Amino acid sequence: MTANETSFSRRSFLTGAAALGSLAAVGAMAGCSPKAPAGESAPDANAAAEGATTAAAEDAWLGEAPAISDGDCVETVDCEVLVIGAGTSGYFAAATAAENGAKTLLIEKSGAGNSVRSSALGAVNSRFQQEVGDKGYINPMEIMNDMDRYADGQIHSALYRKWALNSGEAIDWYADLIAKDGMEVQLEWNMPKDTFYKDWPTGHGTNGEYPSREGDVAKIFDKYITSFDGCDIRFDTPMRALIVEDGKVMGVYAEGKDGMIRINASKGVVVATGGYAYNQDMYQALQPTRYSCLGTFDAFPSCTGDGIKALMWAGAQMDAVHTSLTFNRCLLTADQDIATPYEIGGEEYGYFFFASQPFLRVDPHGARFHNESAPYDYVFGATSKRPEAERYWHQVWDSDWKTYVPIFHTVGCSTIYMQPEGGSDHDAFPGMMDEWIEPEMESFVEAGFIVKADTLEELADKLGFADEDKETFLATCARQTENYENGEDPEFGKDAFRLSAIKTPPFYASVKNCGLTLCTLDGVQVNEDLQPFDKDGKVIEGVYVVGNDQGSFYAGTYPNLAAGINAGRCATFGRMVGKMLAEK
Repeated sequence: MTANETSFSRRSFLTGAAALGSLAAVGAMAGCSPKAPAGESAPDANAAAEGATTAAAEDAWLGEAPAISDGDCVETVDCEVLVIGAGTSGYFAAATAAENGAKTLLIEKSGAGNSVRSSALGAVNSRFQQEVGDKGYINPMEIMNDMDRYADGQIHSALYRKWALNSGEAIDWYADLIAKDGMEVQLEWNMPKDTFYKDWPTGHGTNGEYPSREGDVAKIFDKYITSFDGCDIRFDTPMRALIVEDGKVMGVYAEGKDGMIRINASKGVVVATGGYAYNQDMYQALQPTRYSCLGTFDAFPSCTGDGIKALMWAGAQMDAVHTSLTFNRCLLTADQDIATPYEIGGEEYGYFFFASQPFLRVDPHGARFHNESAPYDYVFGATSKRPEAERYWHQVWDSDWKTYVPIFHTVGCSTIYMQPEGGSDHDAFPGMMDEWIEPEMESFVEAGFIVKADTLEELADKLGFADEDKETFLATCARQTENYENGEDPEFGKDAFRLSAIKTPPFYASVKNCGLTLCTLDGVQVNEDLQPFDKDGKVIEGVYVVGNDQGSFYAGTYPNLAAGINAGRCATFGRMVGKMLAEK
């Protein structure tokens, strides 16, 4: 595949998804590229408040378990391992259980699998990392403690240890599996040095053509799982409830094309339905502050909390601190409101990868308000301190932006420049800024998502700044240039190499920059074996929880500087559970 083929494919995917005007199509982009999908020492300051959900609010979104009996079923299916949800974690669990001899059934509510995230699977000490030596090596204890720090200690650290010690094998296995069909895994190991916020070389991307590569991976998994005797996949088969007998989960009731089905699983049920990003009642109740900072959702519409609710009906406990994987890349026009994320999709917003670059950000009154080089979702913690109608920002840059981006050396899915040293993010390609980013930037100017001006005074006018706000904005821009020239940021301590001047026209600014959530990260609390437990701490036997239904791994923020860590934990724990159940 040539660089030109790669760039054309990526632009075609982004344009096609928007042209469809479909949230389902846009949801396929979660992450940096097709797939649906940050922190200092403390999580989002609003996390604890959001976790204090009242019983009445919980009742509203949780509801009651549906009344289903065997008499309602038109079919009974027996298997050893039942996996619910064909996403990253579900595919890894089902494929691993099947190859290890378990009679496995994978069910999925959609008409096809959601596949495996292509933009990055986070792992520690895979063979790809070992091949580049010290530049790829990660101390498992060091990254475990860094992730614990991001969560303010409010997680199950032993789960991070398990991920760190087992993720390399999971990625090696995955790479061998897809290589048989001509696809490859590529490691991003080229990290910036001496950053205030440490970057980790964890990101393993799946190379391939856009937009088909994730669908291609899904087909590989479909073929692999069904190649084993007694193993099958059923799409268009949503789970309705867990079957609990004498305190143990025995299987599920699911709805097939011809009616209700009872599925018995003698070795265990794996719940991997993807979280609740597309359950509006649930999201608003559990994460009201994050909701107020959003412009849209970039998640799979099938992720409606089915697994979490079914587990809670069986007595499982949900995380107290509620968390989302949210990117800072949504652009709105001046007449669009934030905090209406389920109403905005398709061509109605701008998905702007450039927005994750650490250029100047100012609030609606023209003042700078945080370190722009912080992890993605820190900006939402900062904006949440303002009135709800002002929880957006303006990103500001000048025409020298192509000079700054290579020096900024961001990693993971914010990468829009291929570093000359090997190991650049697999989504970047030579000429990316010229061939894709710049034309997109100009198209967003025409669409009203970005303003462009020959002077900073004109830029301020186009942003709607007046009087004191305009004076503040102009002074902020002047101060930004002064900081760049002095090589120091006395206001917020941004790394010197990530400072930039604003002095070369034309000048640009986003009209309303806000968030888009890819997935939810708070789920059902689990032990080290990924089993849920009730309010008394008693394990609920027969069921295991992975993916975005699984809690105990995040608290308030997504530590994106360990690129792909969420998809990586989904893959790793899916594979671990698949092995464990097959061996029972």
